Amino acid sequence: MLVCVSHLELIRLLVGRELTLRYKRSVLGIGWTLLNPILTSFVLWIVFSFVFASKLPSGQQFAPYLMAGILLNTFFNQGLMASAESIAGNGGVLTKIYIPPQIFAVSAALAALVNFLIGFLPLAIVVIISGQSLSLWLPLSLVVAFFMAIFVAGIGLTLSILFIRFDDSRNIVAVLLMITMYLTPIFYPVSILNSTMQSIVRWNPITSYLEIFRWAFSNNASPSGRDWIFMIVTSLASITIGTYFFKKKWPKTMAML
Repeated sequence: MLVCVSHLELIRLLVGRELTLRYKRSVLGIGWTLLNPILTSFVLWIVFSFVFASKLPSGQQFAPYLMAGILLNTFFNQGLMASAESIAGNGGVLTKIYIPPQIFAVSAALAALVNFLIGFLPLAIVVIISGQSLSLWLPLSLVVAFFMAIFVAGIGLTLSILFIRFDDSRNIVAVLLMITMYLTPIFYPVSILNSTMQSIVRWNPITSYLEIFRWAFSNNASPSGRDWIFMIVTSLASITIGTYFFKKKWPKTMAML
């Protein structure tokens, strides 16, 4: 990651370009970052509020619980796919001039991070409207965002090699992301699952990120010390393995661009 640190200005420009291109032909522009989680949460809230009667079994308001899950899951899904696609998408640039290719994957993850942080505003509004208050530990939400960006970039580096070498890998990853979404307590509390499913969901790394995020933002969860350790370890393992795998496979993969 020292390569990325030495190209901070380039990363800043690439993040800006990523955000600009994403909303270039949109009337609302970056406003969709605010509206999308609200609209998605509203639809799911209508559906599941009949199940939870607007409150979860432990008493938390369902709306902010749900929206926090949607925001984090969107960050993970969109950031991972953008990061994985970024190097193949900039293949024309990489074959003409020398730029460390990892920069594109990291920039895509950081652009997803910016969108995630913008989503804090509608989430805060939903929390307040629901009658809850923002947590005193709110700044720790930024810690979760930081580790999630590292986690996404690491996986993105690994997948970027696979996406270039194997076209079918995109479809496989799309299916895996859908499975991961259902194994993440986005719209249901872990407590309603049986013991076997609870164990499976707990071993899903995104669950730990989400538990800490919900707690830090509005006290809508009770993360354990294991969740903190799991979040830190998985993010550092992801970027370490991703960087190693990318460096090892990139020389032969570049010829396939």
